[in-house]
Amino acid sequence: MSPDIYFSLVVLGLPLIILVVALLAGYFYREGYERLLDWKPTRSPAREAELELDDTHQMLGALNRYRRARGAPARSLEQITEHTWASLERYDAE
Repeated sequence: MSPDIYFSLVVLGLPLIILVVALLAGYFYREGYERLLDWKPTRSPAREAELELDDTHQMLGALNRYRRARGAPARSLEQITEHTWASLERYDAE
């Protein structure tokens, strides 16, 4: 066997064989992908919600700091939400 053919078999054939074996293992393993991969979520949905809320409060605080620096009054989350919904309604009306 020439070196070119051997190289081609190793470079193309070996990954193809690994892929086929992995696909067959996934097809015949019926207990679920989470168990096969031993996958567990890194954070709970409650923790994700807490982090999102914390991010929102941080962004609101930064926005209000910039508004105070230029002399504008601070805005609450409710005011921003109302403004956003009004903008979306105007956009949908067009």
